[in-house]
Amino acid sequence: MAPSKAETQEVKRRWRIPPPVLRGPDTLGPEGLAVLEELRSDLGLLLWKQLRSVLLWADVSPSERVALFPEELAPRRQAEILAVLPEEDHDLRGPLEELLEVIARPDRVDPERIGLACSRVASWAEGEGAQGTALEFLQAAAVSCPANPRFALAVMKTSRDLAQYPRAEAWFHRVVGLARQCRDWETYIRAYIAHGTMMLRKGALPAARRSFLKAYRRAARQGLKEVRAMALHDLFVVEYHLGNEEKGDEYAAEAVALYGPEHERFPRIAHDIAFVWLMKGAYENSMKVLESVLPRLPDSAQSTVNGTLARAAAGAGAPEVFESARKRLRAFPDHAGLAEAWVEVARGALILGRHEEAREAAVKAESLARRRLEGQVRFMAESVLDAVNAEEKAAIHLRELPAAPRSRSRDELEVNIVEGLRKSALAASG
Repeated sequence: MAPSKAETQEVKRRWRIPPPVLRGPDTLGPEGLAVLEELRSDLGLLLWKQLRSVLLWADVSPSERVALFPEELAPRRQAEILAVLPEEDHDLRGPLEELLEVIARPDRVDPERIGLACSRVASWAEGEGAQGTALEFLQAAAVSCPANPRFALAVMKTSRDLAQYPRAEAWFHRVVGLARQCRDWETYIRAYIAHGTMMLRKGALPAARRSFLKAYRRAARQGLKEVRAMALHDLFVVEYHLGNEEKGDEYAAEAVALYGPEHERFPRIAHDIAFVWLMKGAYENSMKVLESVLPRLPDSAQSTVNGTLARAAAGAGAPEVFESARKRLRAFPDHAGLAEAWVEVARGALILGRHEEAREAAVKAESLARRRLEGQVRFMAESVLDAVNAEEKAAIHLRELPAAPRSRSRDELEVNIVEGLRKSALAASG
């Protein structure tokens, strides 16, 4: 029986997988130079050597890997590892010794193990703030095990986060091709979600929507509940950006129902929904969700959410909630995100017409941001100060953003989220 047209097209698509892109158009010097630039030490030199060995091994056909390296190289590299990393429990000791296998047994090593070892080095580098090194080792993982789309997805997402968009786009198409070829639909969907996020950051809203819809439809077709909810979460954000608020609330409601209140991502989507509502002037809806979600969020998010809650409460005409959030915020030590939280308090005080409190909060935010070299937050704080001065000079009060008209879909979603969080809290305490 002859194959159908769809099957023929599918076979053709399997072979349209673009090659890996290891260097950007402006990259100078040898591959892996970022490692030497970021880690100017014996450890950096060791990592660079190991990276180059892995890339050479990956570039050679498996049938030609026998005796790829001189016999004396493996023991010499082992000695270097022991000299640079004498501590047995160092995070890099294990993966670097694993990578020695490409030198010692180049024709028998498992590509998956090499990919995982490279990924572990990349995780260490990311923790050290060496983003270029992390990207180099993620690429090494992807070319060491070229059939695994998950390694390629990690390269795509890291390139995106480094704003290397052409490289991220190239790796996105590679992930999609590999994932389709091996029927790894979850990775395929996550690639489209990552691509949509990249388009959103670039301000290309129609392109972002297309990618998120592609992810959502494939997830629905394959019955993959979690990634379907993730795509819906992002579609909610896009639709609000495009002004389609009712459609956005429909997507959000479906995502909330799919996650359920016990899911670890439920508090995050609840917060994101509340934040988007705040940006659109739905102050009361936002405040009620933020009050409910606050106990479920990690300590690292508490200051940010208290700042957001203060602004929402001010807009909702709830000064007592504003005061409580501001009081809690005073107890936090200086850390990333605190300056921006005080900007939100300043905006809330301005909404309430409390000029001195707005000025105090904005000055505090500007001081914190200056100390932490957070230029964008300093600009936001200075903008609030300018608004305070303008209102005082004109002797009038201009509301920051008029309250949005009531929306039945938004009210229903707010009730569902708050009730879900309440039931979850009761279950946890019982």
